[in-house]
Amino acid sequence: MTPSALLTALRPLEGGPRLTLDLVVDDAPSMELWTEAVRDLRTALDQAPFDGVRVHTIDSSAPGELRLDATPETTPGHHALLVFSDCVGPAWQDGRAVELLERRGRSCATAVLHPLPPPLRHRAAVPLAPFRWRAARPGTPTAWLECLLRPGSLEAAAGLRAESAVPLLPLDDEGAVEGWARLVADPTSGWYDGEGIPSGAGTGVWADLAPPAPSTEPAALIRTLEDLAGPVPVRLAALLAVSPLVTVELLRTLRRDLLPGADGTDAAVAEVFYSGLLVRAPERDRDAGGQRAHVLRDGAAGLLTERLTRSDAGRALELAGTILPPAVWARGGAPVPSGTSAWPPLRVQRDGPPLTVRGVAPPRNQHFVGREDLLRTIRAALVRPGGDGLCVLHGLAGVGKTTTAREYAHRYGDDYDFVWWCRAADDQSLALSLDRLGQALSVPGPRDGRGSVDAVLDRLRTGRVDRGWLLVLDNAGSPEKLFEYLPLDAGHILVTSRHISWTERTEHPLRVGPLDRDESRALLRDSADWLTDEQADAVAGRAGNLPPLLIQLGRSLAQRRLSVADHLEGFDRLCAELLLRGGPADYDVRLAAVWKQAVAELGESDPAAAELLRVLTCLGTGPVSFELLSAVTGPGPGPDAAGSDGVLHDKIGLDLALRRLADEALAVVDRDVVETHPALHTVMRATVMGPNERAAAERSALALLTAALPKAPIDPADPAARARIAEIAHRLDLSAALREPPETTGALVLAVIEHHAAAGDTEVAARQARAALAVWSRSLGPDDPALLAFRAHAERVPA
Repeated sequence: MTPSALLTALRPLEGGPRLTLDLVVDDAPSMELWTEAVRDLRTALDQAPFDGVRVHTIDSSAPGELRLDATPETTPGHHALLVFSDCVGPAWQDGRAVELLERRGRSCATAVLHPLPPPLRHRAAVPLAPFRWRAARPGTPTAWLECLLRPGSLEAAAGLRAESAVPLLPLDDEGAVEGWARLVADPTSGWYDGEGIPSGAGTGVWADLAPPAPSTEPAALIRTLEDLAGPVPVRLAALLAVSPLVTVELLRTLRRDLLPGADGTDAAVAEVFYSGLLVRAPERDRDAGGQRAHVLRDGAAGLLTERLTRSDAGRALELAGTILPPAVWARGGAPVPSGTSAWPPLRVQRDGPPLTVRGVAPPRNQHFVGREDLLRTIRAALVRPGGDGLCVLHGLAGVGKTTTAREYAHRYGDDYDFVWWCRAADDQSLALSLDRLGQALSVPGPRDGRGSVDAVLDRLRTGRVDRGWLLVLDNAGSPEKLFEYLPLDAGHILVTSRHISWTERTEHPLRVGPLDRDESRALLRDSADWLTDEQADAVAGRAGNLPPLLIQLGRSLAQRRLSVADHLEGFDRLCAELLLRGGPADYDVRLAAVWKQAVAELGESDPAAAELLRVLTCLGTGPVSFELLSAVTGPGPGPDAAGSDGVLHDKIGLDLALRRLADEALAVVDRDVVETHPALHTVMRATVMGPNERAAAERSALALLTAALPKAPIDPADPAARARIAEIAHRLDLSAALREPPETTGALVLAVIEHHAAAGDTEVAARQARAALAVWSRSLGPDDPALLAFRAHAERVPA
């Protein structure tokens, strides 16, 4: 909840008694994840309608009684107490924290602010139950409230009782906070319903409802994480296995940069943090630069590493090298990421003619930001002992491969005798660039044809240099015809290419990904320096951190004709238009035109891959599992596969289409997932797909999701079924589904609604059910089971 939302939720206090607030912040190690939330909380409470705010800390992980030091006696009716805690520390497990709540609840309106999202509430070490509270007068201390178990609850039916209970206010639930504020300020508002922690005499009857101590076996913890949280948190945990230490910053950065497409970023980080796989290592805090250090539980790293692809492991190690200080790697005995190594300049001596030439490279990009670790990693890859001097930068069009190569050429240019920039879209372009180099070097021989190129390559291999040379092959085409032109082992060769097949020609390919969030902010503020962090993050997130689009958006924002909100509201339309334009002189990338041409060529040479790309566009952003894509495949095209979804029915054809998309840098394919960039989705929808193509692709995507549905009813104990329906829910375009008749997509929509309801997202389920009723109610008979099911979900939460 943002500070402004919290202030809104506390607004009912303005009409009540003037209260002094004691804010008690739990400082246990598990609360490290919520330091930013604590800061926002204090900011909001300083502006809230309290006579004063006193801040205290407790440590629920420490032994002994929990006390609030230097706190004067409180007068009933004039004080409130909010405890901000995740409720997982030992003091919550053994009852000491509840005793503190009981003591203060006799004189204060007391509540616990709880930061864990709904899927993690079970991590709380105290029993929770649905209660009702009512106050006789404003400011009533919690122990004096009329308190009942909510009628109809399982706890009430089981005959449990409690003298009182302390309200637990989920930090992400504005309604719960507002309801508590009304309870404190306006007793005439009636009963307040919410979750509470039982307190008072007789609470021993709740002991059996307290969560059991979790297993410490790594295999069991990983299974539990997968069963309860799904595949994304497990992938995040696996990425941690490359690092000897884990910090919250590393955890968040890995999630943001390497798993950027899935929903629930904060929830996934919290799932891993509270999974039991991480153990505090206070003796390593100094190595971690003063951050709290954690390590994976013994035996967990090996099990998690089995789930990593080579690509994921390399990217995670590369990123960890930028986040964690060098002392972590030195003491941990782990391999030092290449980005953290310091290499001396290369020295070369040969007996041939001296290579004397004035280097040629494009001007330095004035808009270049960040990429510090990538630049150091390029340097380390080129000068590594025993290497062949080849480094390949590959990635999506417009992601920054060429600008990174330009920055490397300028930053390290003085370490070479010369730098030569080659255009390498095909063998003819490269041959022409090498021929020009031969002229600059005064290489004798024919001035055209292969003989000229061979003479230049021979001179590069034998010519005398002091520090070596650098060739940059920019925007290289397929390596099939280009690789023979590379004078390996003679100098340094830096290749930029969208073609993933280049990565098979070197042991150390470097994937250039989108900018990280700090770099994206810097690029936006290069034009619009007035953007706040929140505004810049919102724009960068929608842009997928893609440099050309960020530059164009920054220039558009700088004109101030459209606000940030206007840019976000009309993002798809604006994005498509901006991507059609060129950027500044040193970053002139008409990305939409590049993609449009690439997709057009793909449609002519590989219609199946083009169709698959259209279907992926309709499945939304983020990694799509191969398991989902292959839900309806067979050994070959089925009898009805002549339509638009033929590639989805052909197992071999699907695999070949994925390979082609990866080779054209239109998708990232990594063993069991495929991902396309959000900006490419926008271009596909706005400028590439015609109305008929888009409608056909939407129907194919909906048919795939319907076919992939687990058999009903879904077994909650089946992790594969739960993961499948969660992915389907994330992929469903509800508006597209509702454009189809209910007999076609009704089962799909209902299954997704029931999934949201089972996961506790009743508001989402109700909203989707009301949308379905608005479109389909006339098409369904009054006794149709689907209609009755939609109505039942729609009526659970008020509109």
